[in-house]
Amino acid sequence: MPHACLIRRMTEDDIPRLVEIRPGFVSETVLAVERSGDGIEVGWRLVERPLLAPFDKGHDYDFDATERKNIRERLQRGDGLHLVAERDHRLSGILDMLPQEWNSTAFIWNLMLDRDARGQGLGRDLFERAANWGRRLGYRSLTLETQTNNVPACRFYARMGCRLEGLRDAYYTNEDVQRGEVAIFWTYPLT
Repeated sequence: MPHACLIRRMTEDDIPRLVEIRPGFVSETVLAVERSGDGIEVGWRLVERPLLAPFDKGHDYDFDATERKNIRERLQRGDGLHLVAERDHRLSGILDMLPQEWNSTAFIWNLMLDRDARGQGLGRDLFERAANWGRRLGYRSLTLETQTNNVPACRFYARMGCRLEGLRDAYYTNEDVQRGEVAIFWTYPLT
């Protein structure tokens, strides 16, 4: 079923409207980090495990004032790709990415959909637009970060052809780490 959204370039007028997007998620599983070895011979692996109760991110992903400020600053740089998806005069998705010239990649800061817009091809459309933009500008890959407790997003990026590149187990706050939230990084080759 087509997503029937208008996808267009983001404007500054869209920034206050980002709160229309409800990007929370629920996950029945988590990618548990298993560490082995020590020193420079350390290794990690991710193992998907069921949770006793579903993890509900709820409103923790909402576009608060700080995040809207960060998106505005990235938009004002003028060198990235910033798109919004709109359906029935309501924002339902965002793609927010910037080039990283130093390593010839583009970093996806946000590819988020409203809960009601998922499963309709919109995420794939936005991801493909990101990849096409990156290829057109000659970047070697797209990079992005998700969390071990956002298994639905991890599955999406794996379906898109991204490969897991690494993790940082101390990337987030202490409260996030206590909840088992670990940053994992993905790459999508463009060449």
